[in-house]
Amino acid sequence: MSPAPSGGAEWWDERYSHPNLLYGFRPNNFLVEAEVMLPRAARVLVLCDGEGRNGVWLAGQGHHVVSVDFSAVAVQKARALADQRGVNVETHCAELGEWIGTPAAEGPWDGVVSIFCHLAPELRRQVGEALTPRMKDRSTLIIESYTPAQLSLGTGGPRNEALLLTRQRVIDEWPGMALDIRIAERRVFEGMAHQGLSAVIQVLGQPRR
Repeated sequence: MSPAPSGGAEWWDERYSHPNLLYGFRPNNFLVEAEVMLPRAARVLVLCDGEGRNGVWLAGQGHHVVSVDFSAVAVQKARALADQRGVNVETHCAELGEWIGTPAAEGPWDGVVSIFCHLAPELRRQVGEALTPRMKDRSTLIIESYTPAQLSLGTGGPRNEALLLTRQRVIDEWPGMALDIRIAERRVFEGMAHQGLSAVIQVLGQPRR
């Protein structure tokens, strides 16, 4: 889940330097529910994968996972978690705005996963516009993120409203996608950093072709 509330890669490196996994070792609950939407042995891109809890879990389900995060410390921990679980995950330590312009990002993708990946608005749009045409016809977009209502709950996530997602922001930033969007409050317990009742947006999408 980087980048998010403040600071760049060095700021996140410091956070991820804690001996424990900041967001725990279990996969995100919504991702677990939505994984059935992916074809078997799917090629899946996991954005802002942090210490790898989601990418490693997907690899354990038999998917071919590409995991991207801009924190070198987080990526190192993701590789260690993959080794511990005995799965293969292709990891990239890179800033997303630069990485999506490289051959590694071209796909085509069976799935794109974005779990609590809080980006600046310009970067969110850049990522969505770049990845939409690289998704296969029957591919699936899976997003869970905090909404602006999370600011009053204080149970995790950035304090900058611009980094949070609304229904309209998702629609605008993923052009060409048929989207199923749900706004909800649910209890999130993910490691040390996500604890308690949370205001979230959950998105499932497929290319509109």
